[in-house]
Amino acid sequence: MPLKKGQLVDVHIEDVAFKGKGVAKVDDLVIFVPRAIPGDVCQIRIVKKKSSYAEGKILSLLSPSKDRIEVTCSHAHECGGCTWQHVQMDAQRNAKTKIVRDSIQRTAGLDPSIVQPIIGGDDHLGYRNKMEYSFGDRRWLSDEEIASGKPLESHGVFAGLHAPGRFDRILNLQECHLQSNPSWKIVDAVRSWCQSHDIPAWSPVKQIGWIKHCLIRKGEMTDQWLVNLVTASEDTSMMEPLKEHLLTTFPDITTFIWTINDSTGPTKLHHKEIVLHGPGYIEENLGDVCFRIRPMTFFQTNSRQARVLYDVAKAYVEQSRSQLGDESINTLLDLYCGIGSISQYMHHLAKKCVGIELNEQSVQEAIENAKRNQISNVSYVTGDALEWTKRDDWQATVGTPNVIITDPPRAGMHPDLVTFLKERPSPVMVYISCDPMTLARDLSQLKETYEIRSIQPVDMFPQTYHIENVCLLHRKTS
Repeated sequence: MPLKKGQLVDVHIEDVAFKGKGVAKVDDLVIFVPRAIPGDVCQIRIVKKKSSYAEGKILSLLSPSKDRIEVTCSHAHECGGCTWQHVQMDAQRNAKTKIVRDSIQRTAGLDPSIVQPIIGGDDHLGYRNKMEYSFGDRRWLSDEEIASGKPLESHGVFAGLHAPGRFDRILNLQECHLQSNPSWKIVDAVRSWCQSHDIPAWSPVKQIGWIKHCLIRKGEMTDQWLVNLVTASEDTSMMEPLKEHLLTTFPDITTFIWTINDSTGPTKLHHKEIVLHGPGYIEENLGDVCFRIRPMTFFQTNSRQARVLYDVAKAYVEQSRSQLGDESINTLLDLYCGIGSISQYMHHLAKKCVGIELNEQSVQEAIENAKRNQISNVSYVTGDALEWTKRDDWQATVGTPNVIITDPPRAGMHPDLVTFLKERPSPVMVYISCDPMTLARDLSQLKETYEIRSIQPVDMFPQTYHIENVCLLHRKTS
């Protein structure tokens, strides 16, 4: 009898799919089960039924996998921040390597053996150099709380992460282990201050309230802390005492910023930024290069593994000398360059580095970083990477790069940009990707003119299903 929505069924989890969902089969129908891992035997309820697949929710574990472990955080089973905290670390990494290999084979039609075993780090928790917590007037209630029948506080000032799939409900965290202390204590102090002083949290439904977000960044190598509070209006009478309380309680804060965002939508783009303490930025070191990081600056979230990631990219370029025909790189093109971290980290490999970045503020920061680091062979231009390929001054600005580094967002590269790179291939390309699915999609096109030599996953995000990859491509000689 075919499965139906709402039906209860016992399943054995055989595999893991992208986004960390366990995979079971019933009568050849694939069932995806969040928070299930290979080896689990569990009873599930079918919550979605399609012709080619179904989705289920765990009701009870009948026999847990040998790879299941006790979680560190009390919120791990309901929070979206650490979806794999219940999975033993070696099993996490094996699963990530397999996910990349499956994507590369299925979508790109490539030999999965080119995917190397993932490189892990030593820090499994507390590794994030950036966390953004949301404030709200309504909190998420778990199924257990609702079923208890007890009176529950659901309106007030709550702080944490948005409940999965809910823009209007906050998972009111009492702890968080993704960033080292005093990160979580700072958020808790802001929440307690607002509660005790009747300062309302922003309501996305009613479009009223004051406190919206608390963004915390840390320079892992410099031990500098940035706190950015985002509010709906500029009210000094509320901010001044809160600022003094935080700076007195947490002397590790090296810069404190107040952002006023009066937008009624979910956007986090700031409207007005006021530096209340410190220089308005923190610094972070990657090897011998130092970068200034502001609230909205893009920087790899795991500083220690970022250096591992960049070392892999640099090693791929160095290994490709024979492909270049001599030992010099005339021009290294850095697409989606952000604040110039990649090109400045490996600037010594090339005679000239050119970075292209859409965000104008990031370009200015890249230029400033190069000056501070006394790097003279890099230049940066503002604009969309695809649009630059259509400009008359492309050749004058970029020239003919013999090495391309591309690090696009999760969506991957625009199809027209992939076509341009395919039709005008450079001898060497290094593709850095944070999504194995979009990487595989782009490689399925690039493989026509490039040989895909190697893919190295790097575990930047332990306790989650996210995977960073570095891919080496060589132009085909035929």
